[in-house]
Amino acid sequence: MKTFVNTPNNGTLNMRAEPIATSKVLARIPNGTKLEVSTTTETWSEVTYNGIKGYVMNKFLGENTATTITKTDLKKIYDSL
Repeated sequence: MKTFVNTPNNGTLNMRAEPIATSKVLARIPNGTKLEVSTTTETWSEVTYNGIKGYVMNKFLGENTATTITKTDLKKIYDSL
């Protein structure tokens, strides 16, 4: 299954060695990156990024690269008008 990183404020997503929030961070994956999911549980998915296998939290994955518009984004849009 393919999915995209979808983090708040276009931040990076920590890919961890184990499906535990305190596990070692193996990589920081940029927002919008397309990932291949190997396995998934209710909270975590095993993914491969740059040839490294690790785990990411499902709540930061989505079907597309759409992200929430922040107040800063709205201000930039308004200022550009």
